[in-house]
Amino acid sequence: MILQFKCERLHYILNTHYIVSVYNDKLTIGNKSHPKYEYKFTLENVLHWYVDNLKLQAFGIEYKGAIKFFKANNKDLEQLRGLCRCLLCFDNIVELYKQIDINEPSRLQDQISLQLCSMKVISQQQLLIEVPIVRQLNHHGIISYRECFEYKSQYYIVTEFVGGITLQKFIIQNPKLSHLQCRAIILQLLKAVKYLHEHYVIHATIDISHIVYKSDFIKIIDFSEAKQTSKIDDKDIKNCGRILFYLYTGKEYNDKDLELNYKTLQSAQTPKLAQELIFIMISDNNVTVPLILEHPYFSFSLDAEERKRRFQKFQRVQRSTSEMDESDAISQSIPELQTNKSKSLRQLM
Repeated sequence: MILQFKCERLHYILNTHYIVSVYNDKLTIGNKSHPKYEYKFTLENVLHWYVDNLKLQAFGIEYKGAIKFFKANNKDLEQLRGLCRCLLCFDNIVELYKQIDINEPSRLQDQISLQLCSMKVISQQQLLIEVPIVRQLNHHGIISYRECFEYKSQYYIVTEFVGGITLQKFIIQNPKLSHLQCRAIILQLLKAVKYLHEHYVIHATIDISHIVYKSDFIKIIDFSEAKQTSKIDDKDIKNCGRILFYLYTGKEYNDKDLELNYKTLQSAQTPKLAQELIFIMISDNNVTVPLILEHPYFSFSLDAEERKRRFQKFQRVQRSTSEMDESDAISQSIPELQTNKSKSLRQLM
C-alpha cells in the first residue's frame, strides 16, 4: 500500500465514511477489515473528478453502471491524482488547464502549478498502446506524459511543454548544418534510442518530423507506432542512419540507388567517417547502438583552421534560430476546453 486516506460518500439522509487504500495496481474503498469497492488501474477504467474553484473535491469510480463519488481532503485527492497519472484515464479535469494562446490551442497552462504543458488528441486504441510505453520512460531526450483524460468522447494526452521546432523545419530553415551540429544531434538521438532499447522499446518510425530541436537539444515527441518487445530489431538504427544522411545533405536517402547516395554525400562535403557510419547504420543488420557510439566518428578531431571555420558557421546558424517559434513541437487542432458543471457534488453522489 502506498497511500491511505479517509473519504465520505454523501447520502440524502446519512453519510457513509470509508478508507481509501491505494496500491500499485488498484485502489480499494471500504473499512479497515473489508473493502467494499475495488478499482483496477487500467487505462480502460476512468477516474472521474469533481472540481470546484480549481480544487479537487471528490473522485468517482464506475460501479454497476453508475458513477459513485467520494468526497475527500483536497491534499489527499491531489496525491491520488499524482499516483494515478497515466495509469487511469481521467475525466472532468479540463478546468484545471487553461489555453493561453488562441493561435496555438495545444499550449496549456496548469492552473494550479502554473507550469506550461502541451496537449495532443489521441484515439482510444493509441491511448491503450502508447501511454503504457511512454509512462515508464524517464530520459531528457524523450517527451514525458503528465496525464491523459477524456473530454466529450475524445481522448487527450497532456505532455510536458517542449517548445522549439521540429528537426525537419529546422533543417529547412538551415539547409547547411555544420559538422559539429550534425554530430551533436545524432549523438543525442542515438543515446535516446539506446535508452529505449535498454527498456525493450522500439520506436519504429523515428524521423525528422518526430524530433523537436531547441537550443542544441533534441527530444523525440511521437510514439504512435512504438512497441514493447524483448526482441530489438535494427529498424531504429537504420532510421537514425537516414536522419544523419539528411542532416549532412538535406536530402532523403535513396534505398534503390547506392551510387547516388555516395555522390550526394560527397557533393555535400560529408566527412569520410560520417559517410562510413551512415552506411554501417543503414546496411549492417547486426550493429547495435552501443557499437555505433564507439565509432571513431564521435571522437575524431578536425584541424584548427577547419574547427574555426565550422564554429563560425555554427554561430551564424545559432543566431538565425534564436527567434524560433516556441510552439511548433506539438501543434494540432485542439477544440476549446469548456466546463459545463450542471450538477452539485451532492446531486452527483
